[in-house]
Amino acid sequence: MDALWVALSSRPLGVAAGLAFVGWLVVAFRRQALLPIAQVAAAIGVADGVGARLLKPWFGRMRPSYALAEPLVRVLSPAANVGSMPSLHAANAFAMATVVTLAIPRAGFVAIPLATLIALSRVGVGVHWPSDVLAGALYGAGIGAAIVFATRALVRRLRPSNQSTSAPKP
Repeated sequence: MDALWVALSSRPLGVAAGLAFVGWLVVAFRRQALLPIAQVAAAIGVADGVGARLLKPWFGRMRPSYALAEPLVRVLSPAANVGSMPSLHAANAFAMATVVTLAIPRAGFVAIPLATLIALSRVGVGVHWPSDVLAGALYGAGIGAAIVFATRALVRRLRPSNQSTSAPKP
């Protein structure tokens, strides 16, 4: 399991998953993929930026890898001592999963379990408490949903009234 937790926590896996989901959006929406891709980017940017600059300093929670002695925690992946709450890996994974699932509901069968595994991997590698990943998952999903619903409302408001409403909802 150790190798799996490390792989799920790695940046290359996150980038590969992100590119795969963007590719799925392009295939599903073709020319109209720009909006859901922008929603994914905005959701991850907001979740990560607000989490890193506001939430982590505000909570100031120490990571288990720094708070616990060696026999009580196994650290499989290094992490800076910049705060533990919320897990931004979990937040970013769930922000992306939420946006992708709202754009392509069947994608949720892949996106949500993958986001869950990424979140759990942060506990598995010893750098987050379980409550950090739960908070990060809820926070990221909330940001993703808010971005999607806000942009959908904005697009409806800006769309001319004579334009057909049969276009897919990104």
